[in-house]
Amino acid sequence: MRRILDRYLFREALSHFVGALAVLLLLLATNQCVRIISAAASQRLPRESVLPMIGYTCLQYLPVIMPAALFFGLLLALGRLCRDSELPASMACGYGIRSQLLPVLSLAVPVAALACWMTLGLAPDARRAVDELEREAASLGDLRRLEPGRFVGLGGQGVVYAEQADEEGRLERVFGHRQVDGRMQVIVADRMALKETTDPLVRMVTFEDGLLYDGWPGESELRVVRFAEHGIPAVMPEAGSGGFGLDAARTADLLASGGLESQLEFQRRLSAPLVLLILAVMALPLSRRLPRQSRFASLPWALLVYVIYTNLVTAAISWSAQGLTPAWLGIWWVHLLLAGAAAACFGLGDAHRLRRWRRRLGARAAA
Repeated sequence: MRRILDRYLFREALSHFVGALAVLLLLLATNQCVRIISAAASQRLPRESVLPMIGYTCLQYLPVIMPAALFFGLLLALGRLCRDSELPASMACGYGIRSQLLPVLSLAVPVAALACWMTLGLAPDARRAVDELEREAASLGDLRRLEPGRFVGLGGQGVVYAEQADEEGRLERVFGHRQVDGRMQVIVADRMALKETTDPLVRMVTFEDGLLYDGWPGESELRVVRFAEHGIPAVMPEAGSGGFGLDAARTADLLASGGLESQLEFQRRLSAPLVLLILAVMALPLSRRLPRQSRFASLPWALLVYVIYTNLVTAAISWSAQGLTPAWLGIWWVHLLLAGAAAACFGLGDAHRLRRWRRRLGARAAA
């Protein structure tokens, strides 16, 4: 019977965890969509980079929301079992809080291992990919706005305008204007395309089948050149220099660095699986409630615990970086403090049930 109850509790916890993770991931994706689409609408990000940016950003923050998803998923699952009197009936059969810890940890340990792999390896890679997309968007300058019906500058070297675009995305019925050594050049062409060059900071704006009008302003002499293809080099602004931030650094590089900031970043990454395991244990005593109480009765207290825990982790990183706490202590004391609180809550809940059973046995013996 114990194995049956273990499997049942594991399935309930797993289904609620998946549901909570899906809701939190949807909220995260929606928030990132609004931010990234706003950047694309203001021409600060190419349209083709929108979906990769959303995907990489969600991968970066996924291990951060996994502890919250498991914590609140366990609370909802255990709350439903308490509300329907399934958990009290199981406890009356000897399936106490210590027995319930096994299926909870059977779910929490693999999820913590997955969160550890993601926060140590996958999340930094996703952050580097986001930084590379942002640098590429910055290096494209105004050329990322090449589209019909818009005047686009060529990095201070001129301006182009296209009336329409064909099915392949090439601009048609194009007008261009620029000044070269005091001369004014006006280009009227059937088509225009943007081509790569060997220099990553130079794009070639290529006009096809058109006329080039070249002359000095105020003079009647004008040179007209018909061409099949004419290119204008556009020098892009150089992307921000420097390497990636610590949040995008590989874990092996953090360990090899040995600096205080690198140590704190490594500890921050390890916080996700530690927070997940500690909150999973704390969910058992927090889920207890009086008969006929709502399954959401313990959520305000659980939310308070989660907010205090995560804010303590953030504060500990700041205090250690400022030298207010020793470097060797880092943020480990926060996890030890909350682990002790979880053990205390777990022990108090078990002791309370032990005293209740003793009173019942004493009453039966007296009868």
